Amino acid sequence: MSGESSGIERWIEPGSFPAEMGLTTRNIRAVWLVAGTVAGFLPTQGSSLNWQKGVGFRQAALSIAAAGKAGFSLLPPEVSAINFTNTLSEERAMANANLMNGSGVALGDYDGDGFCDIYLCNLNGTNALYKNLGNWKFTNVTETAGVACPNQTSTGAVFADVNGDGYLDLLVTSMGGPNACFLNDGHGHFTNVTAAAGLVSKLGSTSMALADVDGNGTLDLYVANYGLTSILRSGGALNVSYVNGQPVVRGRYAQRVKIIFE
Repeated sequence: MSGESSGIERWIEPGSFPAEMGLTTRNIRAVWLVAGTVAGFLPTQGSSLNWQKGVGFRQAALSIAAAGKAGFSLLPPEVSAINFTNTLSEERAMANANLMNGSGVALGDYDGDGFCDIYLCNLNGTNALYKNLGNWKFTNVTETAGVACPNQTSTGAVFADVNGDGYLDLLVTSMGGPNACFLNDGHGHFTNVTAAAGLVSKLGSTSMALADVDGNGTLDLYVANYGLTSILRSGGALNVSYVNGQPVVRGRYAQRVKIIFE
């Protein structure tokens, strides 16, 4: 977290949050790295900071560059080595318009080297995990990490330490399932424990949120679901019967479609 003060930024070390913030390393680790990177004030490795300790945290002043301007710079694949495209065939898009809502991305330091890594979801192909090498360079480690999620329509992802072992695990939602859960072994590899975690689903899941809702020290999971298919765009047809001379929709669309004659 940072706050402006006399031309410097206040950096609070991840994992050492003030008690009043109500945060833990487990809950905030992935988000913290993203925020620090986007703000442009994440200290580089080997930098010397004058740390001052407080109750439950420590902080240091960061110098702000006198020249230049705030903003973002577009890094082409030739620089970052991130070559990824979320693809969706025209045939699938026409059959199910809900797929056109797109997919998500997760950011977090899954290997604990101090750099924010990137996980990208794909609607029509394999997902990709890019390890951050520093200096805005990445390398694709999807296969060795075991998180490709082939043959599923991935819609969202999040890094979180679901088992409390200090390593960021990975959860991936999918349109039509399964909602995958991968445990991080701390050595660059993930194990698929979807069935054991009880996340096998055939719903139209799109995104997730995690928090310790009941205060028992473990992360709880909330999954947002959308329509699995768009109405009458997946080769389906309305099942209609007449009641008292009025058409009534039956079956899967009974709660979603009503026929009205004017």
